[in-house]
Amino acid sequence: MRAAKVFGDTTFMRADDSPERPEIQLRPEDLERLRGLMPRPAELPELAERLRERKKLQTRAELSWAAIKLALERGGLEHIRTDEIAAAAGVSTRTFNNYFRSREEAIGSVAGDRARRVALALADRPAGEPFAEAVVAAVIAEYTWGQEPDKAVVFQLRSLMTTDCGVRPFMLNAMTKLEDELAPVIAARLDLPADDLFPRVLAAAVNGAIRVATEYWLREDVDTPYTALLRQAVSTAAGLAEHVRPAHDVQASLPESARP
Repeated sequence: MRAAKVFGDTTFMRADDSPERPEIQLRPEDLERLRGLMPRPAELPELAERLRERKKLQTRAELSWAAIKLALERGGLEHIRTDEIAAAAGVSTRTFNNYFRSREEAIGSVAGDRARRVALALADRPAGEPFAEAVVAAVIAEYTWGQEPDKAVVFQLRSLMTTDCGVRPFMLNAMTKLEDELAPVIAARLDLPADDLFPRVLAAAVNGAIRVATEYWLREDVDTPYTALLRQAVSTAAGLAEHVRPAHDVQASLPESARP
């Protein structure tokens, strides 16, 4: 082997060098863990369906945020048209109409669509990940998109969504959407019956934690990053699963008349 050139702490090998590679030996338990990370054949159709749904939700999100941006720039929804929203999102007006019936729906659907994305994100978290960590990761990913939100923009957005008569009904309809979307995913993750009460309580706790963290962050005297507050609040709510999870033989299930 030809000698390598060393610069500081970095070694540069020539193209014709052939360094010896260490032999990697996997124990049986390592192989089993790797198999656990691979989807089973029976899960492939469900994974494909989730991917298709994610793509649709991504398109809806792009249209919604294009509508929001234009509305904020022009001082209200009444100053924008659906074809302008479509153009800003880089799609045709026909595509916009395939996803939304109006510009009001495009903006009002933000919370409901986000709720569905959180549920999908939680469903996609590794099976062996601690429950609270999985919920926190799913919520933060969809509520922050990897960056700290701007308070001023959030205030403007909330004003737009709560004062516009055309948007308000969609927002009211989405208030409990996160609970409805999260409950079955939580039940599956905790290996509980789909109609069990406990997952619905946990979903409501997570939904409330997000609301409280957001309201607290919006206070003028608070300068703590939103992500940190969201992590703390959601972790506390999701932590209930580790401390008060009911025993299997005393699980409380909803009566048939109260099932969704």
